[in-house]
Amino acid sequence: MSTLGSLKAQVVDTAFRLADGRRMDSPPHPIDAIASYHAHVYFDPATRDQAETLRQRVAERFSVRLGRWFDTAIGPHSRPMFQIAFRKPLFPTLTPWLMLNRGDLSILVHPNSWNQRLDHMQHALWLGPPVHIYGERLSEAPLDDDEQDPNTAPGLTP
Repeated sequence: MSTLGSLKAQVVDTAFRLADGRRMDSPPHPIDAIASYHAHVYFDPATRDQAETLRQRVAERFSVRLGRWFDTAIGPHSRPMFQIAFRKPLFPTLTPWLMLNRGDLSILVHPNSWNQRLDHMQHALWLGPPVHIYGERLSEAPLDDDEQDPNTAPGLTP
């Protein structure tokens, strides 16, 4: 193959590569690779009250595991936040509810699969403006211990 032909092949190969290194024509990932989901709710001093209200409303309506409050940036998260851990069957109800009720908050919703970095950086969706995530701080391994047992007792319907 000529040098020009080789260069064209490299350009085409690069153009069809996904962020995770797979070729675009690779088989798709199966959805059963998703074990569960997390929603990270970001806030600042001006939106802390909104975050508290949202957290309370989630607890009243959904069987989820609410994580601790982090009033400073932690791990890959560049802003204060709390986490909502939830099981797969809740995704089609909780996620749209968060879309409609997040107020001025930014929320990262991501699956928990085989690679934490890809889950946060590529497989995620944002509700509201994205917040910087330090991807280099995330492991490329699956989540070790994903506690999913709910710690809420919902009494209201979404």
